[in-house]
Amino acid sequence: MLVSVTHAPVEHLCPRFQAAMDVLARPWTGLIICSLSTGQMGFCELAERLGVIGDRMLSCRLKELESRGIVERLVISEAPLRVAYRLTELGQGFNEVARAIERWGGQLLAQSAEPGENGEQGAESLLDCEG
Repeated sequence: MLVSVTHAPVEHLCPRFQAAMDVLARPWTGLIICSLSTGQMGFCELAERLGVIGDRMLSCRLKELESRGIVERLVISEAPLRVAYRLTELGQGFNEVARAIERWGGQLLAQSAEPGENGEQGAESLLDCEG
């Protein structure tokens, strides 16, 4: 399982923080992990749920997450042969982080909202927002 920082670490920052940011800073990674937090999904179902990511990029990110031990790839041997993905225990640890990011995102949206607007209107979360 690969969980090291893929670039030279910044000496004055926590290596654990840098390792987490190295994963989350990759395009689409946080959204993929969030989507899988609801349970096991097939490739096509995941691609449809995300909607904006191409199949090639999704496949690349899933392979990276699998190599880091965050996502598990399951081959379902029924006709036709299918592949599904689910979060490992390590990947499920992202749920707490996602909630914190959602809270912070709500603050960002509220700050940028027009006067009298709720920054959350029209926004759909991949997680169930708790207010």
